[in-house]
Amino acid sequence: MPNHIHLLVSISDHDGSSRTPTPTNATIPMLVSTMKRMTNRQWGEKLWQRSYYDHIVRNEAEYREIAEYIDANPARWKSGTLPPGAE
Repeated sequence: MPNHIHLLVSISDHDGSSRTPTPTNATIPMLVSTMKRMTNRQWGEKLWQRSYYDHIVRNEAEYREIAEYIDANPARWKSGTLPPGAE
């Protein structure tokens, strides 16, 4: 399915204390919002759905599994459709 993306993002300055926002409550939404805004502006129309799925990778094994999934994802595409002009 060529109409989606996967990102692995590393956030290294989070101290983990309960008084600070978690990465998914602060950094990730800001990153996603900025990316959506920039690409929509460049493309000239809305490209993105309203929500997204995020997941905190907790260990090296999980990271490797997710990275392998992302790497192999294009090979699993069936004849998905691209937006007009993206061919």
